[in-house]
Amino acid sequence: MLTSASNDNIVIETLGISTKSSSYRDLLYKFGDYLKALLSIDEIIVKEYSPSSVIVAAEEVVLNTGKPYVDNELSDYSAFPELIKYYNNGFRSCAIIPMSKDGRHFGTITLLSKTNEGFGEDKINMLSIASAVTCSELGSKYERDKSLNIARYFDASFNNRLPQLLIDSEGRIAKANKPALNLFDISQKDILGSNISEIFEISEANFAKLKKGMSIELKAHGSDRIFELSPSKINDNLLHLLANDISATKEAWSKLQFLDNTDSETFLILDDDTNILWSSRSSLELFGIRNDILVGKKLSDFIVEPLNAKNLLKATAEQKHYNKLKFDFGGGAEFSGKMLSYKSGNQIYCIASKDYESFVGSAETITEDVLSLSNEPIIEADGSGYIISYNTAAGSLFKLERGIVGMSIYSICADSESQNKLSASLSIAKTNGYISDVYVNLVDYKTHGSMHCVQTIKSIKDEKGKVIKFIIMNKELATKEKLELLNEELDKAIRDVEKLRTESDLKSQFIYNISHDLKTPITNIMGFSKIILTDYSSNLTKEQIDYIQIIHDESERFLLLVKQILDVAKLSSGIVKLDFQRVNFNEIKENPSIKSLEEACKNKNLEFLWIVDYDVPEITADPNRLIQVFSNLIGNSLKFTETGSIKIHIMKKTGGSRGVRIEVSDTGIGIAKEDKPKIFKKFYQLRRGLVKQEGSGTGLGLSIAKEIVNLHGGRINVDSELGKGCVFWFTLPINPKVRDRTLKYNKSEHQGI
Repeated sequence: MLTSASNDNIVIETLGISTKSSSYRDLLYKFGDYLKALLSIDEIIVKEYSPSSVIVAAEEVVLNTGKPYVDNELSDYSAFPELIKYYNNGFRSCAIIPMSKDGRHFGTITLLSKTNEGFGEDKINMLSIASAVTCSELGSKYERDKSLNIARYFDASFNNRLPQLLIDSEGRIAKANKPALNLFDISQKDILGSNISEIFEISEANFAKLKKGMSIELKAHGSDRIFELSPSKINDNLLHLLANDISATKEAWSKLQFLDNTDSETFLILDDDTNILWSSRSSLELFGIRNDILVGKKLSDFIVEPLNAKNLLKATAEQKHYNKLKFDFGGGAEFSGKMLSYKSGNQIYCIASKDYESFVGSAETITEDVLSLSNEPIIEADGSGYIISYNTAAGSLFKLERGIVGMSIYSICADSESQNKLSASLSIAKTNGYISDVYVNLVDYKTHGSMHCVQTIKSIKDEKGKVIKFIIMNKELATKEKLELLNEELDKAIRDVEKLRTESDLKSQFIYNISHDLKTPITNIMGFSKIILTDYSSNLTKEQIDYIQIIHDESERFLLLVKQILDVAKLSSGIVKLDFQRVNFNEIKENPSIKSLEEACKNKNLEFLWIVDYDVPEITADPNRLIQVFSNLIGNSLKFTETGSIKIHIMKKTGGSRGVRIEVSDTGIGIAKEDKPKIFKKFYQLRRGLVKQEGSGTGLGLSIAKEIVNLHGGRINVDSELGKGCVFWFTLPINPKVRDRTLKYNKSEHQGI
């Protein structure tokens, strides 16, 4: 009969398994392994339950009843087919344990023994206790994992590039993502607790629509920007809002709406693949098909003449004008006439007309509207090369004045070489319709200096093929002289870096070789002094014993110094091989090195705290090297802290990059401002008072920690004030990017790193 004490041990051990399990699935399988070792049974089958799982009859019985099923004499006549199968495979006893909690089925554990009567009453009682404890922990972990997955999913969605807000039922803002903060030029601290009405001009009626899940359009306070707010209900008290700035779209549509009322032309907006996004109502008059039917169709699919014109609309960058385009929309709906297309951004604007004069007028109108809305600096010139207009972006870039309209396009060139290039480019654009990457120097009309630009030139032709207009798009570049200077400085910097790297590598190799050669004699000194102290101390005086003890202690300290110098040399020279594994920070705490530091804290009456936030993921790292970092940082805090606590806080890193942030904080003596820039340097040691602390270290621990963090692709630093303790922090990526110079590993053995 098992004693209550042994039952207590089972509970303690089962709870111990739970603390070392990263998820409810992990706990289920670890519990199965524990039972196999505890009972010394022959075979164990752990089956995780899911709605799609295949559950055999015996497993279904135990899940429905919630009680173990035991058959201690398996035979050809056992109650279930699967039990007969176990018998035929050589097993003579079977116990099936249900793993369920509050109606939630996690799975079953089947235990098999090759002896009869393998599962007596004592074992079943013990199994019931262990499974009850584990199922309780499984339920907790399942809910935690579910909440964690929801939180991670929401975090991923909330941290994308679209402005988003969380508001409560009263309209108070609970959270805003970074794009929203940038958009409204406000800090997270200032926005929290404020009301949505402080950002948008929102009425009670509109707020009621939001709470019902209806999208609304609102103006932002203090600006002309219009936003579409799209709500999603998270719970009864929390609403998620997506804020989409539709100001530019509204402005574009307002400028283009006049085309919806004309009968002689049809205006269309297409995407890159010529799918129709919008069509004016006149399509019924001109094409014989309603505009709402056209939307969503691919316009190029309807071209029947010329036969080689299927991709004409995609080639709008050449600004070609086609005389005889024929469309067949089916059902007798046809169009034969002229069409002009113009591309801006990822949209294609088209005008179709049967009346050429009206067509050209509409083309001019839409071209002006599109150019005025473009962010690209654009200058228009007529077919003879005289400037006829420019958009706002060009006026801002070149500081242009109205007086240049009517001047030759060559007048904006700063030198004769640029004029010659522009002349040649216009000739090419006349023939081919398009030319790009033309480098010229243009006049800055404000400073009367010059700026280096790259131009893209497109020509627009009439139905006879005559060029009626040039559209010249410009992008400012750095001047040639500045580029050449930067290139020279870059080349010099690269040479200096290579020289320093070579010198550093030689120095590191020298230190490594010397330190390695010192290890053997120091080890011998330690060994022989230890032998003298243990085997021959009876023949020595007390003074001689003290001297030899000093020799042993100092050689031991010297050996530690040599080992740390070797470590620093290896880390610096890039010959370290990191052993990448999946690292769970809850498991790191159980490492003996960390446990010994925790015990040292207790011996000094210091509180030791190890906190891992709920959403901290496992990372890919070298666990032994991370323990070395933790040991150095915690040991450093322990050395300079007499009262209070040492806390290790591991949290998910905020910001754009994915990773974790670890903080090791203490309530010790702190670090003076002048010491902070030096503490990660090799051999630098903080002093306590006016003299160095007796028995202090080598001054290499923090520099080693920094090298290890850097090798993982992370950062390390310290925040501290003298007399107010320290917070050493470092960041680590979830999956480090391997740098070939420093991290050497077999990729086939570390897939996913």
